[in-house]
Amino acid sequence: MKNYLKTFIHCCLIAAILIFSGMTHAQAWPNKPIRWIVPFPPGGPADLTARQIAPLLSERLGQPILIDNRPGGNSNIGFEAGARAPNDGYTMLFVVAGFVTNPHLYKLTWDPLKDFVPVVQLNQLQIMLLASSRFAPNNLNDVVSAIKAKPGQVKCAWGGSILLGLACETMKLEGKLDVTVVPYKGSAPAMNDLIGGHVDLMIEVMNTAVGQIKSGNVKPIAVLNTSKGRAPFAELPTLNEVLPGFEMLPWQGIVMPAGTPKPIVDKLNQEVTAVLQSAVMKQRYQESGLDFYPMSSEQFGQLMAKDYVKYGKIIKAANIKVD
Repeated sequence: MKNYLKTFIHCCLIAAILIFSGMTHAQAWPNKPIRWIVPFPPGGPADLTARQIAPLLSERLGQPILIDNRPGGNSNIGFEAGARAPNDGYTMLFVVAGFVTNPHLYKLTWDPLKDFVPVVQLNQLQIMLLASSRFAPNNLNDVVSAIKAKPGQVKCAWGGSILLGLACETMKLEGKLDVTVVPYKGSAPAMNDLIGGHVDLMIEVMNTAVGQIKSGNVKPIAVLNTSKGRAPFAELPTLNEVLPGFEMLPWQGIVMPAGTPKPIVDKLNQEVTAVLQSAVMKQRYQESGLDFYPMSSEQFGQLMAKDYVKYGKIIKAANIKVD
């Protein structure tokens, strides 16, 4: 009985020390600059988002946030750098939905769900289904009818981003809409062919498509998010109105190496959330077509895990390969 009591007291003391140690670490954190790995080149949309957030977050934390661009390998170079970083709370990694799709396409040394801890979702991008101005249907119901009337003949452009390509494949597999998916090496050549009528449909990020819509070169058909789009497309239907259950939510977020103390993760989640709810960032997101929905680190982790499974199934079913 005495041995059992000693063991119990010993375990309680160890637990208390660990908890106190974590709290102390979080209270002292940060006491030096924080590196933020961005797996994209300078000047791109992700880099711009990080550079908008960094000075505001730095002001709240009292330490510099140093952007470390690590582009290449479809972001895998940057993701790998994040996986190898120490878990002391001084390395953040900027992630996008490709973070959970790449493991299904490449042989990697890291696992997005095991080697990292989710911190916070930064935003969700609004994406749209567009039609060429030369494609007869002008609304979602007519587009669906045209696809069903001519199985395999309506072409949907895949403009380079894996997630936008998966959206086309999801329409095909889950929505039973037999479109022919046409891959391109980038958004620009895909958009050019959509304008020229060489393809009929394309899925694109809303703020990228606005200019061509206003010029009359392409037609907005629907938004792929589960909620209605923002002005001037607030009246567009959502794709899940005709394809129940359809959901495609491109997101950006922050993760840290696995083992980063939870008090630090929670504090960073709180501080980033405060930055994103500021008037400055609300205005910037409004201009960029980005939405922010506050999430705990656990909720962001659940979203990552769900998308990992979902997109993995689509990639396998569509037999998507990378060169």
